[in-house]
Amino acid sequence: MQYTFDWSVIWRYRGTLLHGLALTLLLSLAGLAAALAIGMIAGAGGASRRPALKTAALVYVELARNVPLLVHIYFWYLGLSALRLPAFWCGVLALSIYSGAYVAEIVRAGIQSVPSGQRAAALALGLSPAAALRSVIYPQALRITAPSLAGVFSQLIKDSSLASVISVAELTFAAGVIEGDTFRTFEAYITITLLYFLVVTAVSRAALFVFGRRGAEVDRRF
Repeated sequence: MQYTFDWSVIWRYRGTLLHGLALTLLLSLAGLAAALAIGMIAGAGGASRRPALKTAALVYVELARNVPLLVHIYFWYLGLSALRLPAFWCGVLALSIYSGAYVAEIVRAGIQSVPSGQRAAALALGLSPAAALRSVIYPQALRITAPSLAGVFSQLIKDSSLASVISVAELTFAAGVIEGDTFRTFEAYITITLLYFLVVTAVSRAALFVFGRRGAEVDRRF
């Protein structure tokens, strides 16, 4: 039996899709920001010469990235249910902790790839070690690792679809609603495929632009 497409269902459910897209963007951006913050702290710890910091960063990275994301989501959702934390924030927490481990390894490698003379020059200009790390080392490390970070960010946005298992009404959940109501599987999932493609491409290019521009500014300064 030949399948006949009916794209009118997408227009009828445009509100559901737009709400799902908005939640996907919020979930992804919150997860991206938290993952970057966690990753920068853990990455600095991993590159530190202090054994305690280095060990703590290593333990976090190994624990976070060697457990499947779906398990992370269920763990935080079920584990924090007693605190009545909304499913949305459980999803953000799981995504940020999981992706933060990958960001940490990328940042650690980026910090170690910055020539030691850059830190010496920053200190010679009167910057404190913390200021040198924040204003000189980090921006250059981010520029070096921008493609890898953009890849992690792209993956995080796609991974956000797993939040549908805890009933976060993002895009994948919205497609399931449309499919359940209309049995228009192809129309629903082709539509969200295009939306995911547009969002992931935009965020990846934005990350490359921001990190590359920040690193270029530091290069001109030093």
